[in-house]
Amino acid sequence: MLNADRRRILLAGACALALTPVLPGTAMAEADFAGETVRIVYNAGPGGATGLFAQILAQHIGRHLPGQPEVIAEPMPGGALLRGIQHVYHSEPDGLTLGWLAWGGATRVLDPEALRVPFGEFGLAGGLGNTWVVHAATELGIENAADFAGLESVRYGGFTPGASEIRVAASLDLLDIDMQFVGGFQGGAETMAAMQRGEIDLRNGTVSNWLTSVVPEMIETGQSLGLFYWGRPNADGTEATNAELPSLPTFYDYFVNVRGEAPSGPSYDLVRYLSTAADGMTWILVTPPETSDEITDAVARAYEAVMQDPEMLAAAQNVLGSQPDVVLADDAAQIMGVVETVSPEVLALMQSYIDQLTR
Repeated sequence: MLNADRRRILLAGACALALTPVLPGTAMAEADFAGETVRIVYNAGPGGATGLFAQILAQHIGRHLPGQPEVIAEPMPGGALLRGIQHVYHSEPDGLTLGWLAWGGATRVLDPEALRVPFGEFGLAGGLGNTWVVHAATELGIENAADFAGLESVRYGGFTPGASEIRVAASLDLLDIDMQFVGGFQGGAETMAAMQRGEIDLRNGTVSNWLTSVVPEMIETGQSLGLFYWGRPNADGTEATNAELPSLPTFYDYFVNVRGEAPSGPSYDLVRYLSTAADGMTWILVTPPETSDEITDAVARAYEAVMQDPEMLAAAQNVLGSQPDVVLADDAAQIMGVVETVSPEVLALMQSYIDQLTR
């Protein structure tokens, strides 16, 4: 389901920068996929949100593409997500290879220039966003969410230092709470188990993880307390609320409640950047560079149509565990622009957090 308020939020928070122009390819002059087989390559294994969504997208998008082709999903894991990205990047620009990619663009801007993926050269057809929720173990001695803000330090469980870990560290710095990073976990199930064993005090996960696992297994059993989630940045400095999380505040509102003032400064600039660039577009649907505008536009129209298709929405809800946070082509371009124009100050601070977390 498309959210008009979210569209306005993204447009207000994004920087005005056009994508690198898509050059005309050697493919068909008009998009017509009749009799063809279209591959959706995804840069992960068959399990998990990336692969499962790619598979249901393949099941449904074909009837919305011109000529109603057969569509198949093909896993391409490896290389810290790069193998699938590079495969799509070097594919023929004929519309028969699409990419459903967990892109990580918010932090990949820190990669050495020789290894940096030129995401702006892809044809952007849309994507999906996500929302991340933070909760803490009641073994910390906290009785309510406000108590958490009075702690001196916590043990946070995460993966390798990426957008999620960086944002947690920046948010805790704003709250003057020291974070002991316990990394190396392979997924949300592992960090949940670690919290249940008392090995970590704090974790975050997607809204789907919150609704389907954390609430029934940890909140309702009294093992954990929900704290906040990061909402999409509004132009006035606040964060947009999520209708699926009515009982939790945004980080902005949580901070105001416990500190009596709005969060601000370089660390909050970094939080807002990651909430736009990482959460605003977690996955992207793309065509290879030099694909014609006609083909990319046809894929974008098909994506918009399929994400309003009741059959597809029901399947997506079942796979994701929450309402799909749909990003259409225009909004995807705005978010890409935010990444491509990120300030040197935000980049430097992001790198400093990575350095701290890897020590």
